[in-house]
Amino acid sequence: MIGYVVLHDAGVDERDLRRFLRAKLPDQLVPASFVVLDALPLTPNGKVDRRALPAPDEARRETERVHVAPRNAIEERLVGIMTEVLDIERVGVHDNFFELGGHSLRGIQVIARIRKVFQVELPLRSLFDEPTVAGLCLEIEKAEKRDPETAMSTPTKRINLSSREQLLARLNRLSDEEVEALLGSMPGTRQDEQETGES
Repeated sequence: MIGYVVLHDAGVDERDLRRFLRAKLPDQLVPASFVVLDALPLTPNGKVDRRALPAPDEARRETERVHVAPRNAIEERLVGIMTEVLDIERVGVHDNFFELGGHSLRGIQVIARIRKVFQVELPLRSLFDEPTVAGLCLEIEKAEKRDPETAMSTPTKRINLSSREQLLARLNRLSDEEVEALLGSMPGTRQDEQETGES
């Protein structure tokens, strides 16, 4: 999904937009990328002329970054995780996870593998804030410097978490096998309905 925006503040970047929208919308409705326009095209009636907006493929080409290979061991491992989860051949360190086909469930897999490989706890929201290998590398380095005993699971923080954040925290602790089992048991099949009825 692409978001078309007109910025009135030159200091606002894509991360700021994503943070703002995540506070207002469900994660699945937050655009994977943004196209900045000088002005939104309007119809004679003053409404947004959706047909005059750049096509998604064209917009992606305009915002496409040059491929940058991993520059250190952390980025190399992260690229391996991303290519495996997304099932693609190549990921650059500045490529946006969501533009490459990522979504919330794949994001859970990425975070679970990061925890297993790097032995650090990152919240799922860190992937929404930093959806590139380069950004996640910085988040991992910060997490490694933090005292593990002050991690997110302290009683005070647990009490203050919203139900949505508690769910994300629980999902964040799943292993790869548990994530696969969760994905395989999503509702919609007759077997799932039978199992639900039995329980």
